Amino acid sequence: MVILAAAEVAIVFSGVILFIWRVQFTYPNFALFLLGFIVLTFFIHRDKLQNLGFGSRGLISGLKTLAAPTAIVAAILIFAAALDGELDLGSLTTAKLWGLNRYFAWCLFQEFGLQSFFTNRLSAIFKQPNRIAWASALVFGTFHIPNPVLIPVTFAGGYLLTRIFIKHRNLVPLAVAQAIVGSLLAMALPGSWHHGLRVGPGYYR
Repeated sequence: MVILAAAEVAIVFSGVILFIWRVQFTYPNFALFLLGFIVLTFFIHRDKLQNLGFGSRGLISGLKTLAAPTAIVAAILIFAAALDGELDLGSLTTAKLWGLNRYFAWCLFQEFGLQSFFTNRLSAIFKQPNRIAWASALVFGTFHIPNPVLIPVTFAGGYLLTRIFIKHRNLVPLAVAQAIVGSLLAMALPGSWHHGLRVGPGYYR
């Protein structure tokens, strides 16, 4: 199982890197093959829905665990935005609010890939939660190269969220925290720093 899990991690990791840096521009449907391969591994390993982070179990406990750290980071970012004069709640339109909903969905999908696949497969390789979390953090941070803002944020966030996922096994609290921090990050810091939170070749556009 360890060799199989390692091979699956290598295949999907390489596939995501290839997609980010090249294939998304020439063959965007490649992402569907990656997703199909990930889902196939769930059947191979007979993963249960709860183990993948779906369901109500761990939802409330996960939200409670993440409430304080998310609030602290959010307060810091809001304060930074206010200092820079970037905080304008009156500019929140219906279109922007809908955009936040879509961003939450994107964060949920990212956590699905990171936790349901990578963390679960890395668990078969490293066993210890701390090592699993560091490995997942490295994976998540690497996916955000070359963005100088997102690399450290996703590395640190990847570690924290993975530890919480291992304990609570629910994706929703992780996606909520990521969506809040990511949205405020884009608002609080100059666009010249994070380039619209883009990664890969898109960062240079």
